[in-house]
Amino acid sequence: MMTFYYSMKQMLRTPLRSILFFVLVGVSALLLAVGGSLWYQSSGMEREFEKIYTTIATVEQKQEEVRTIPVWDETLQDYYYINHGVYGERISDEVLDFDGAPYLTEAKLRPHLGAYVEQMYQGIGRTTVITVEAEVSETRTATESIPLRITKVLEGAREEGEIIWFCDEHSEKPVTLEAGKTYIMQLREQGVVHGELAAQNALDPFELEYGFTNGIVSSQFTPEGEQKPDPYLESGENKGVRYDEVTDGFYETESGKRWLNVAHTQEYENRTIPVTPVGATKLLLPFYRGEAVIEEGRDISGEEYETGADVCLIPRQLAVLLQKEVGDRVTLPLYYADYSYIGGNGMSAPTILNTDGEIYPVFDEREYEIVGIYTVSQSAEKDDSELGMYEVIIPWNTVPEEAWSENITGTGAGYMKSYNTSFQIPNGSIAEYMEGWKKQGIDGLEIKFYDNGYTELKEDLESRKMTSKIFLTGGLAMAFLILLFFANLFISGQQERIAVERLLGRMKRQCAVSVLSGMLVLAAAGIFCGSATGYVTAGMVGQQTETELKFDTTYSNAAVQAVQEEEEKEAREETEEETEEETEEETEEETGKAKETVESRKTVGEKKPPVSLAVGSGIVLFILTVLISAGYMKATLKKEVLQMLGESEEI
Repeated sequence: MMTFYYSMKQMLRTPLRSILFFVLVGVSALLLAVGGSLWYQSSGMEREFEKIYTTIATVEQKQEEVRTIPVWDETLQDYYYINHGVYGERISDEVLDFDGAPYLTEAKLRPHLGAYVEQMYQGIGRTTVITVEAEVSETRTATESIPLRITKVLEGAREEGEIIWFCDEHSEKPVTLEAGKTYIMQLREQGVVHGELAAQNALDPFELEYGFTNGIVSSQFTPEGEQKPDPYLESGENKGVRYDEVTDGFYETESGKRWLNVAHTQEYENRTIPVTPVGATKLLLPFYRGEAVIEEGRDISGEEYETGADVCLIPRQLAVLLQKEVGDRVTLPLYYADYSYIGGNGMSAPTILNTDGEIYPVFDEREYEIVGIYTVSQSAEKDDSELGMYEVIIPWNTVPEEAWSENITGTGAGYMKSYNTSFQIPNGSIAEYMEGWKKQGIDGLEIKFYDNGYTELKEDLESRKMTSKIFLTGGLAMAFLILLFFANLFISGQQERIAVERLLGRMKRQCAVSVLSGMLVLAAAGIFCGSATGYVTAGMVGQQTETELKFDTTYSNAAVQAVQEEEEKEAREETEEETEEETEEETEEETGKAKETVESRKTVGEKKPPVSLAVGSGIVLFILTVLISAGYMKATLKKEVLQMLGESEEI
């Protein structure tokens, strides 16, 4: 105890030196505590953000030009004009498979697959699309609405003997129907009746008229996006015609058999649901944006996507219609592939016939386990990425791509669009990807990235990590130099005392304790104060940095503002009526994704560094103090007593 007393007394004989040592050691400890805490926070936030954020991109082939097309309106006796985008040569998705592309999920031009589900049929048919035999009482050209009498119904909710109105004014050469002949045709409702005959004879001036469909014409494509020629339109009187005359034995002919297949169109539309094969659920923008949410069960796992397991996600509407729950199985007979847009309230194939005039045969049929049931928010964006009402999600690897190569139908040639081509890359690798992509020299594609602001957040985190490195490096360097200087100063200044104690018979160990105890206590006090101050400072810096984190300007700004308004409402809700709570719940549903992201960021940003981190940095610094001072002390004690006395006199 007396040894410690005299050691401290010796330190107090040079108060300015001791205070300076205390302050500088404390500052070093503060820098180490702040640097370590910031590094811990940044690394933790980086790991958390990797779990929260996903970076995807959509690919779309650019239109080469927009043409204005004149269309003759027989009623107005004038042209009206529509703009039509024109694409150039189809660009294959293979161009996206370039060396160095950091894909987590590769870019694929994906179709939706039509599945014929027997249980889907509802009702007895519709009037919107009908396949009928009909005749006219007088020979007329259908440049305006003309009356047809139905003689036979092959498909649709119409009756024999019923009068319907028909018009073909938008064709380059409107059809002329002759009296005394019976025609078979597939018709679709297209607008309100018009013209002189309709004005005189229609029971309702707002009655709908019919026009030809393309149901008799095949729109089959090759995997390369080229349309296959349809023999029905390439020969004889059928060229360019969407109807036929019915004569004796007509249904025994190739044309008649084709029309019998066409008569199943409405049945197939009623029973067909879209099935989308994809490499990851979040590659579909409604899921990525949080507009589509799995409310029961789970998502398809990464392993299931990789192995092509027989699992699926289905929408709530389909689950109710088929009376299915999570864990049940559903059979999906797939019979066609279509690369065109299907969003909205449902879907239907442009035509169910291949170029042989046959209904596309089933190319894959298997049972899928329902692992999740999803719903789509009513506030979801109504754009090309919109999901179909009954859209089922399956892993891309479940059905081989070559399986549907002979069953491709559609209205386009398989151009890459934002709704059918997307990929996933590691977070923060957009610049790397684009650098590699630019080297390919392809200008015909537009790639749009979505990362919910991760790139900006990453920059903030890297800035914080750089700051932490500066603090750590500066703190260690400062501590090392300070300890070297003051250890030398304190020990060299007490060489006379050490020599005297040695002459009085003290052991070297006792001399070391006598000289160093005061210095180490003073260092420990400085380290404690500096580490404690550093811990508090790091927490304040972390909170300040959190308020400066940037959000994704594409999707989050409006939603985040709504979330903030919602939180203000919640503070007032305690004194408001229950009806206001219901309004609040609707607001929460509409901003669900943004709120989840904000809360996740807030939770991550508010994580305080553990006290053990500051304690640990302090212990490391104290050990460094002990080692350096002990090293100096050991070197001093190796000297002879007379040498120490001589050096002390020189000092």
